Amino acid sequence: MIDTVIFDVGRVLVDWDYHHYLESFSFDEEKRAIITSAIFEGPYWPKADRGILSFDELLNGFISLAPEYRDDIFRVTQGAGAAISLRSYAVPLVRELKEKGLRLFLLSNYSEFLLKQTKHKMEFLPLMDGALFSCNCHLLKPEPEIYQLLLERYQIVPSHAVFLDDTLRNVRGAENCGIHGIHFTSYENARKDLTTLGVL
Repeated sequence: MIDTVIFDVGRVLVDWDYHHYLESFSFDEEKRAIITSAIFEGPYWPKADRGILSFDELLNGFISLAPEYRDDIFRVTQGAGAAISLRSYAVPLVRELKEKGLRLFLLSNYSEFLLKQTKHKMEFLPLMDGALFSCNCHLLKPEPEIYQLLLERYQIVPSHAVFLDDTLRNVRGAENCGIHGIHFTSYENARKDLTTLGVL
């Protein structure tokens, strides 16, 4: 019996679309690709999620990969929270599950600076029974330690829990810890999977 639902955040409950965000700047295609690679797809972003760098160290890391665009990288990083927006189904789904008596948690790879910029957009947060963001525990999915920490901190029975994530390797990481996994590809498919498990 499932009594606990654990959600990833990005691309599950919120949109995370940095490509669209970068289109709001007047960069040509080459410049946009370089800045994307330096910030969102470079080696420093996972370090941000792990919470092992200060904001200044992180910014300097981004700039070191494309120093000719120092000022642009600063502007993009300062406003990166604009790449996050609440999905329309997020609060209704979370409220529906809450009303069924389920325990609800978040488990997300998320940087401290982005969390500060976007926490106010997470209108589902007050309905959660707990949350574990990677930047606060210095662990990343799919490392087994982050799932174990969540289970221990909130006294979750793995076989009674289901985890939804848009990244398959993160789902596999949860399943390796005994948690039911759902690879989130769409809201409709997730509802079907939750129904199959008897959650909805």
